Amino acid sequence: MSNKDEEFKNALAGKTIPILTLDNKWHKLLGQTEKTSEINRLESKMNELIKRQGKLNTESKDIKKIKKKLMQEVMIIADRLLQDPDNKKMGKDREEHKRLLEECNEKLDAYEEEMLELPREIDRINRELMFASMKIFYKKIQDNAKELNEINDWIKKVRRELKKKMVRKEEKEAANHKMYSYMHDIFGADVIEVFDRKYNPDNLKKEENNENEKKIEENKVDHDAPES
Repeated sequence: MSNKDEEFKNALAGKTIPILTLDNKWHKLLGQTEKTSEINRLESKMNELIKRQGKLNTESKDIKKIKKKLMQEVMIIADRLLQDPDNKKMGKDREEHKRLLEECNEKLDAYEEEMLELPREIDRINRELMFASMKIFYKKIQDNAKELNEINDWIKKVRRELKKKMVRKEEKEAANHKMYSYMHDIFGADVIEVFDRKYNPDNLKKEENNENEKKIEENKVDHDAPES
């Protein structure tokens, strides 16, 4: 264990950590990353412990119900033996009930001891799972931060290029405007109008658009015309 891990564990000592495998938000976080073999192992171990804890609780309750019933029956048998001490069947039933009660007590003692240890083991595995999860979560955050820095650098570069292009655009527009004004002054509006129809980019674009619209209308008419 590294000094940093030890420092984190000491800092979290005594603090309550939710059971991660039962936390929907933890599962959603894992959905944004790739599970490591360590997380798979710890998650599987945690699920086994929780399942075992539930089974012990259920079986303990069932055994306590059986024990209660046996004790009631023992009291009934004891009363009958007081009335009929030589009743061999009742004697055997009493011995069998004692044996069953001893088995119940032994199982309850074993379950109680295990149930005291299980929460500590669950907490230990849960903390290991938390540390393993935090490592991959922070690795993902660091990877995202690195990509964000690259994106920000790209945006800055594009902005610089965009500013240069905008300046260049304004320069070209100003140059065209100046040239057009001089041409008007030198050659006159009538001459410029003749050359505009042939060379002006805006007029050429308009003519191209008009031609495209005309073709579309012709195609539409042909398509809508009734068949002979």
